Amino acid sequence: MKQKILGVIGGLGHETGCNFCLNVNKKFKPLTKRQPHILLDNLPISQEAEERLINGGPSKEHLDLLMESVQRLNKLNVSVIVIVCNTVHIFIDELRRLSKIPILSIIEETANKCKDMNFMKVGIIGSTKTVESGIHSKELKKLGIDVVIPSQIDQRFVSECIVRIINNTINDDDKEKMIKIIKTLEKEGAQAIILGCTDLPLLISKFKSNVPIINTMELLENAAVSSLLGES
Repeated sequence: MKQKILGVIGGLGHETGCNFCLNVNKKFKPLTKRQPHILLDNLPISQEAEERLINGGPSKEHLDLLMESVQRLNKLNVSVIVIVCNTVHIFIDELRRLSKIPILSIIEETANKCKDMNFMKVGIIGSTKTVESGIHSKELKKLGIDVVIPSQIDQRFVSECIVRIINNTINDDDKEKMIKIIKTLEKEGAQAIILGCTDLPLLISKFKSNVPIINTMELLENAAVSSLLGES
């Protein structure tokens, strides 16, 4: 049987794109005794465009590069496409219309996981663009799940911190401040915290919260592996 090909759009947080491919390999190989077939398209996003989008601004550069990537991966006839970034899922409807190849959604995978775990209210931590666009909250509310988000001041810090993570310039107290924001969302009734940015686990992966931490990148990895195995 012909092996399926996973098309990965990375470069939206360069380290997470590479980690995604490594983690899919680690999960796939023990199940199949072979390597997964992965094509990584690492997008040359400018630092200026990264910071603008993270902080809530527009980015035609992102959309143009994403559309070009989807077209490339379609020409290469991959079996399924994933985009290793929460924020750029604001463009997923346009990208899906462009693609004849299925594109998995990190937003849909996250909402379905929260539903499966019977959460009624969750906290969302992500870029300002992710939070203000409501991409997670809209999908969650379709499933009857309420959301809580950081205050304006805390949200500004989260976006600034994400920029530092992707530029490898995090401060010594960034992790402590992020944990305080998580605890604040817990106090506001969040039964789980969604890390709505694939770069955030690089900062707080070892933090033990009182409520479950939903790692969106991990959910997308699992969905990608299931698709390669023909389970979805």
